[in-house]
Amino acid sequence: MRAEKVLFVYNPTAGKGTLRNKIADVIDLMMEKNFDVTIVATQKQMDAANVVKKRGAKFHRVICAGGDGTLHEVTHGLMALPQEKRPSCGYIPTGTVNDFANGIKLPKRVVPAAKVAVGNRCQAFDIGEMNGSYFTYVTAFGAFTSVSYETPQTTKTLFGKTAYILDGASKLNTLKNNHITITTDKETWEEDCILGVVSNAETVAGLRLYKKNTVRLDDGLFDGVFVRTPKNPLELNQVMGFLLTGKPNSQVKIIHSSSVTIASEEPIAYTLDGENGGRHKKVVITNHKQAITFYHRMG
Repeated sequence: MRAEKVLFVYNPTAGKGTLRNKIADVIDLMMEKNFDVTIVATQKQMDAANVVKKRGAKFHRVICAGGDGTLHEVTHGLMALPQEKRPSCGYIPTGTVNDFANGIKLPKRVVPAAKVAVGNRCQAFDIGEMNGSYFTYVTAFGAFTSVSYETPQTTKTLFGKTAYILDGASKLNTLKNNHITITTDKETWEEDCILGVVSNAETVAGLRLYKKNTVRLDDGLFDGVFVRTPKNPLELNQVMGFLLTGKPNSQVKIIHSSSVTIASEEPIAYTLDGENGGRHKKVVITNHKQAITFYHRMG
């Protein structure tokens, strides 16, 4: 039987650097499967995206180890390949929050997650695109969205998702109001918002923004949350209540749509999978249904 060709891409600095002491164990698991493995350790931003884009079509499977940012890059590389040449993807989460990994029920420890990544249980999941840039699980603006790329890695390592919660809470009173026009598959409306999230995940920055079991990762639909700008202390309390519990109230609008367009008079800073997504007056967000096959532990 011909050996399965695997490209193993890992970020040695992600999260707490927990992969360093487990790298031999991960490679042993691949050897036990008789994989033909090529190993790449990333050195700088976009290394993971570039190696997958240039070499990914020669492999049956890409296994990446790192945080959501590493997976974000690998997704870019995979989506650059024709679908018929696109390898499947295993993910070993070693970052700070790991929203996508939580969504597909991956173990939190390296070796158990690696066993899933080298396994056979897989499923094709949706991938998002915003103005030509791909994302695995979220694009967002406003409260909580800048902390991923503005907070030093050492701080995120020490405090984990608490860093995200504290940052967003501290900025709620001072955040600039964003007057936006939102268009979905069904409607168009205008709103003043301090937070907008278009996602394909059950949690964002460790926060559960949707009711359990309402989010599907393979249905071609995004789940969106738009939080209205609070005008008084009561409305501010409602915003904080939603962020802490995930229970919607009058300050929150929930959407389900295969495409979302957000327009504003002033440029708004966006994040893609926790990475800097640039500033835009208009974003067009589209869903690529079941675009990448991931190894998972769902069900």
